[in-house]
Amino acid sequence: MRNSWLDSLRGMAVIWMIIFHATYDMHNFGFNQIDFLHGFWFMFPRLIAGTFLFCVGISLNYVHRPQINWNSLKVRILKLGAAAAIISLVTYFMFPAQWIYFGTLHCILAGSLIGAFLVNHRRAAWAIMILILILQYGLNYDIKWVSSTITKKHSMDFIPIYPWLWVVLAGMLLEPYLVRIPLLQKLPKSKSLHFLGRHSLKIYLIHQPIIFGALSLANLF
Repeated sequence: MRNSWLDSLRGMAVIWMIIFHATYDMHNFGFNQIDFLHGFWFMFPRLIAGTFLFCVGISLNYVHRPQINWNSLKVRILKLGAAAAIISLVTYFMFPAQWIYFGTLHCILAGSLIGAFLVNHRRAAWAIMILILILQYGLNYDIKWVSSTITKKHSMDFIPIYPWLWVVLAGMLLEPYLVRIPLLQKLPKSKSLHFLGRHSLKIYLIHQPIIFGALSLANLF
C-alpha cells in the first residue's frame, strides 16, 4: 500500500540527503569550508536521519497491521541487512578511521525489526517511547558503555538505536492522527518526489559513489 504524502516526505528526505552528502564531500575535497560540528550543518543530517526513521515508523502501520506480515518483514530484513553490510564493508576499507558500523541504514534495519513487534502493541510502544524521551532528554542518561566498547568512535554516520528508536515509534504512533489532517491529503502530488521516495534505498546506495566520483574527477583539474 502506497501513501502519497509519505512518499513525498521520504522523497524530500532523499533530496536533503543528496544536498548534505554533496556538501560534505566537497568539504573533504577542499571545495568549501563548513563547520559540520555546530549550527545548521550539525543539525541538518540529524533532521534527515530523523525524517527517514519517522517514515519507517509510519510505514509499519501499512505493512504489519493488524498482524505482522512475516514475508514482508523477512524480505525487508534481508534487503536492509545486505545494504547495511555493504555500507560497512566499503567504508571500512575506504575510510578505516571513520567507517560506518551503525549508521542510518543500520538504525532503520533495527527500528524496522523492533517496530514490527510493537506496532500491534500500542500501549507498550507509547511507554517505551516516553521512557526513552525521559531518560535521554529529561535525565540526560546515555548508554556510553556501548560506544566505549567500540574502538572506532569517530564514524562518519553514527545513529544508534537508542535513543533514535523513539523517532520510529513516534511515526508509528502518530500516523493515525496525521492521516486525519485534511491538508496532508490535499498536498500537490509530485511524481518526482514519489519516485525518489519509492526508490530511496537504491538512491541511498548509489548517490555517494556518483558524487564522490564526480568530485574526484573535478579535483584533477
